[in-house]
Amino acid sequence: MRFFSIMKQKQLFYITDNAWDKIMQILEKSTKSKGFFFYADSGGCNGFNYKLTLLDQNKLDTLQNPNFIQKAENKVYIDPLYEMYLLGTTIDYVKEDYEKGIFENKFIFTADKNLYMSCGCGISFSPKN
Repeated sequence: MRFFSIMKQKQLFYITDNAWDKIMQILEKSTKSKGFFFYADSGGCNGFNYKLTLLDQNKLDTLQNPNFIQKAENKVYIDPLYEMYLLGTTIDYVKEDYEKGIFENKFIFTADKNLYMSCGCGISFSPKN
């Protein structure tokens, strides 16, 4: 496995402190999970959808040399098959705030605008030509 330092000057992926806090909370409660799995899946209004799911040992064993981002004991693994489509992505977590028009707690994904086009929902994206 290769490790992406979250302290690199030019990061390949970025996870905000809010997202790390939520990831750590979830992993503390999920004893069977080995981390999170970040990947892309075809679909959506713009070509690909971002996906962030819990990763168990069986799924981890099927991955071939996955990269990961780590904070303390917590890891987010990046799917090697879609890694090039996820470069420059920021993962954040927002909490509901009715005054700001946020009506749910959720992870949000922001694509590097130099590399990708994203739709308004923030879940779907496509590479720029």
